[in-house]
Amino acid sequence: MGAEETMSTVDGPLRCSHCGNKTRFDIYDRVARRRFAHFSLGGEVTYEEEEILERTVERIVCRWCERDDTIEPAESVVTEE
Repeated sequence: MGAEETMSTVDGPLRCSHCGNKTRFDIYDRVARRRFAHFSLGGEVTYEEEEILERTVERIVCRWCERDDTIEPAESVVTEE
């Protein structure tokens, strides 16, 4: 997924076709959200009731080879029971 492509979400597993990585990626995204901020009298903040209004994935980078032009959806991961 190169810099010229964007997607709204990452819906499944990814794979780097350059090095074969399937587990470690940096995902750069922009998020518009609504959330309730609860401040204590001491000034500590707790966020509750978060709603993601819009999310755009701008870039996905492989942690192993640091490429962003070879990331692709991977086949579904099979879990053992």
